[in-house]
Amino acid sequence: MLVTSPDMTPFAQRSRLFTPACSLALLLLLAACGGDEPIWNLTMRARHGDAWRDFTESPGSHFITEEGAGSAGLREMSVCGFHGVTDADADGTYQSCMELRFDFTALGADRSALTIAGTAIPLAYGADGTAEFTAQVGHAPAIVSAWAWTVCDEMPRYIEQTPQQLRGELVLDDPPKLKGRLSLRADVRSEGPCQGDVTELELVFDLDR
Repeated sequence: MLVTSPDMTPFAQRSRLFTPACSLALLLLLAACGGDEPIWNLTMRARHGDAWRDFTESPGSHFITEEGAGSAGLREMSVCGFHGVTDADADGTYQSCMELRFDFTALGADRSALTIAGTAIPLAYGADGTAEFTAQVGHAPAIVSAWAWTVCDEMPRYIEQTPQQLRGELVLDDPPKLKGRLSLRADVRSEGPCQGDVTELELVFDLDR
């Protein structure tokens, strides 16, 4: 089940950049928050050398859950943003995403704080499935994998598969509501032009308002 809200609209603009797991037609642009509209406050940035790039243009996401289970049945979570212009003829455009995959049978029915700690090797461009992930001490068993990936105009069909160090936390405030926060950082010894040496994400969400 792909979880959405009436206030979210599909990404309709044609682009050369897309996620390997799903097309941008399935990513969801999020309306400005206010009143009873869904809350989606995202800060995302990546460091390239000494410079930071903000990935705040056209933020999007998807949550895939077991039917009717809400956050207690999470299977997939993807959070993405763009740096630069997103039309098909743009130069200097970057798209960065951070991905989580879950064992929903290990998720509880109560509020939980899930630690993310491990190393990952991202999926290759166009590949489907789950990135190779090696859990480290303290990592929550409910999170099967976590990783970051970036594509850019310079190499639009290449995702760097250099090992990443992931650290962070996902808090689910009130299951089965899709409400909580995600803090995640990926450190990479980048060898290519697209992937940043550090990618950071801070997200507060409440999609059941």
